[in-house]
Amino acid sequence: MLEIVKMLLGMDISDTSKDNLLNHFIKKAIDIILGYCNIDVLPEQYHDVAADLAVFLYNNRDLEGITKKTEGEKSLTIINDIPESIRLALPPPRIRVVG
Repeated sequence: MLEIVKMLLGMDISDTSKDNLLNHFIKKAIDIILGYCNIDVLPEQYHDVAADLAVFLYNNRDLEGITKKTEGEKSLTIINDIPESIRLALPPPRIRVVG
């Protein structure tokens, strides 16, 4: 999955200088998806979706916790959720019965 994330970000696959950071966002993306879908293991068919979410998280890493940013006359509202295009590519969340 690391190679896919690097390709999506336009990075050289042989450049390992950001591998630890990218792997962090890959793990974070998988954890978010597992929590959202209420599953224990990410099926392989959703690895590309996890890569897309990892890229989103990496690109927005400086905006975490911010809901709105204003610079001069420009204002930006920040999404703190799974983007709709990624969410729609995931299976519907499962309901777990505990008891």
